[in-house]
Amino acid sequence: MSPASADRNGRLALFSGEKAHCEVAAVERLHAVARLPYVERPVVALADLHWKERLETPSSTATATRSDIVLSLSSPSQNCGMTLLRTPLGVEEADNELFLKKLMDSLRAEIPRSRSEPILTREEALRMFMGGAPEAALQYGLDPEIIAGVEEGGSLFSPGEADREPVLDALDDECLERGRSSFAFIGGGNHFLEVQAVEELIDAPACEALGLRAGQIVVMYHTGSERLGHDLGRLYAVRMKTSRSRRRKYFFRKIPLHLLRGVRGPGQMARRWKYHFSGDPYVPVPADSPDGRRLQISLKGAGNYGYANRVAVLDLILRAVRRATGRRESGFRVISDLSHNVIARERIAGEELWVHRHNSVRLRPPSDWPQGSLYRSIGQPAMLPGTNRSSSFVVLSREGAAGSLHSADHGAGRTVDRFLEEGLSRARPSGRTLKFTYASPSPELLSHVTDEGIDEVVSVLRRAEIAVAAARLRPLAVLKG
Repeated sequence: MSPASADRNGRLALFSGEKAHCEVAAVERLHAVARLPYVERPVVALADLHWKERLETPSSTATATRSDIVLSLSSPSQNCGMTLLRTPLGVEEADNELFLKKLMDSLRAEIPRSRSEPILTREEALRMFMGGAPEAALQYGLDPEIIAGVEEGGSLFSPGEADREPVLDALDDECLERGRSSFAFIGGGNHFLEVQAVEELIDAPACEALGLRAGQIVVMYHTGSERLGHDLGRLYAVRMKTSRSRRRKYFFRKIPLHLLRGVRGPGQMARRWKYHFSGDPYVPVPADSPDGRRLQISLKGAGNYGYANRVAVLDLILRAVRRATGRRESGFRVISDLSHNVIARERIAGEELWVHRHNSVRLRPPSDWPQGSLYRSIGQPAMLPGTNRSSSFVVLSREGAAGSLHSADHGAGRTVDRFLEEGLSRARPSGRTLKFTYASPSPELLSHVTDEGIDEVVSVLRRAEIAVAAARLRPLAVLKG
């Protein structure tokens, strides 16, 4: 199969490889999405396509509309994302098992599994919602240069859009209260923090421009807007991945938020009921309507909070390294920080579209960056994680990204697992990862697997001219919730 092939009616763009194994149910669901009248472009299905239980849309997808926002075409939690952090440590230090355990224990001590007590005041939580990564850097005294690699500068609001009154109108007090404690941690599920070594420089000049060298230690971590974003996503829509009892609680919180606040007449009340209470899995909200603009504030604010949370985790990583080494290290820098669940207005091939990504990242082609930008010369960097038993990659955007709605896989974990299950890859005894959890004081030793699975995803991105590999990363240790 070619890297990009259209379905029978041209409404689905499948990016897959020779050993592709598209889940039938995922493809059929995307056919249904593609037939929705407001979907403007072929729905993009990337190489790591799969469908997680009780989500309305499969993962590794991107869908574009002209003028409507459709919440269920992305995750309930906006700006779940990942950061790749360059460090000054070298593999000669971190490959020492005693040091690695000391470092991981320090990370585990600094970064909790979750928080039950507030770490932010209500005002600070609101500032993170409004200000994003720059606000968090200010809060923790971080040099803004360290976070220069965060997409969109780490803040999604345009000047004047995040005034206090409309922001508070889009939230309720319980949501902000959750934001006070849901901060500066990784979380559970598939979230992780992984210490990796740069094993291979595939594009040495680009790596040099990014400050990456062979044998260098990097940290990749996965977290987002956590309970605040999780909360907002369910306050603005009925989502399948919500228990019946919690759905009932959200219903009673939605009434004052949507039906008793700022409603002008029965027509608007009926529209808000449709937008926020309907059981229809795909409800379009006109983006430029008053309710659409209010919805945008909730999406952008949750996005900002996700960026801020990852900056807060970065600060904890710096503390952990100081604790493990006894030194105040310099040389840390965010190589890439990307959301993989986002709904945003973007310009693609000359058209203004609302792009809805579900577990895929925004990857702008080099020509989309201004003259003089590093990314215009080498492409935009992104991380492509495998699993904690396989390699990951740093990739760079290419001009074909316009054909995928400027989207790329946010990872290759499902493909790596499938290749192993189907005998297309195998165990590799020569490599191992130390897996740390909060439940056990001792790490588990994981043997590595060969890289056929993630290599397949990289190959699809390369052949479709969406992205090319710049560096291969080897996992050393991982912290899981």
